[in-house]
Amino acid sequence: MKSEKYFTPVITLVPGFRFGNVFYIITIILVLLTVVPQITFSQNDKVLFELSAKKSLMGTEFEITVVHSSIDTGKKAMYYALREVERIEKVTSNYKDTTEISYVNRNAFGQPVKVSDELFNLIQRSITYSKNLDGLFDITVGPLTDYWGFNSDHPIETEPDKKIIDSLLHFVNYKYLSLDTTNKTISFLKNGVSIDLGGIAKGYALDKACDVLKKKGVNNFLINGGGDIYASGLKADGSKWKVGVKNPRDENKLLAVMEITDMCVATSGDYERYKIINGKRYHHIFNPHDGFPSPFSQSASVITQTCEEGVVLSKYYFIMGYEKIRSSDYETSYPYFIVDSEEKIHYNNLIEDYKLILYR
Repeated sequence: MKSEKYFTPVITLVPGFRFGNVFYIITIILVLLTVVPQITFSQNDKVLFELSAKKSLMGTEFEITVVHSSIDTGKKAMYYALREVERIEKVTSNYKDTTEISYVNRNAFGQPVKVSDELFNLIQRSITYSKNLDGLFDITVGPLTDYWGFNSDHPIETEPDKKIIDSLLHFVNYKYLSLDTTNKTISFLKNGVSIDLGGIAKGYALDKACDVLKKKGVNNFLINGGGDIYASGLKADGSKWKVGVKNPRDENKLLAVMEITDMCVATSGDYERYKIINGKRYHHIFNPHDGFPSPFSQSASVITQTCEEGVVLSKYYFIMGYEKIRSSDYETSYPYFIVDSEEKIHYNNLIEDYKLILYR
């Protein structure tokens, strides 16, 4: 089988729980480019296997945990879900010359470039987000992303130059994108425009991976893509999935835990990609209006029905900051959990429905 080169199960039996007339614990080790130990559980005399797999994709690590009665079904579902993420990366990454979006960035000024339905629809939805979020989400931040360098191996090393950033802002505006819905083409209205789908592509990939898992017969799972998480169904013991909110200033500690099922928890934080220059933290979540990292938040988590919506909105909440969110319609639109720049915690009443537990 083709998938066997990615997944090699090794099963060991030691005393633990009932399997027929014998008590066992079954430990499963899956090899998915790296070796990951997994655990199994028994519920109501039915053996359920909890399997996990992970792979580095889209500049971060994707990890999937599934609960299923069949090892073979579970491992195949994870394999194809991660392949789907890999496929989407080959469409949306602007850090690989061979991707579809890289071709668009090279050729779309002055002429329409025909693209796949998938990419066209993703860009079209991105523009809708931009309109609804006052331009604080904008996929034309490519020139700014290149300048700051946080998505590459060469982040900025010196104090940012405001004059350079101001000059780059002339190329940042979603209104410079022209879409032809009939012919499915995209063109740039200004030379120097560059699309960066990093603010939405991971969420879209997570949603598509979830679709694959369900189509393959797995409905109980948790998938984590660089801190953005979707939980489906229940854990092996029948409880909801517990998702933690990391302390932005101590990655080994949690600030809170909540219980979710069939929802996404997306988080944007200033602690994943950043640089301290002359005592000041510069990070990768910048305001498209001024080109600088937003100073109002350390992290922002939002609970949504889809991961695409979640990753977009978590950036919006992060950039806006708690003081502006609390006086806007978004105060009561989504459950949120914000750590502001002074490390104070804020959340709305909606998140209490998810059995929020604070650790400080």
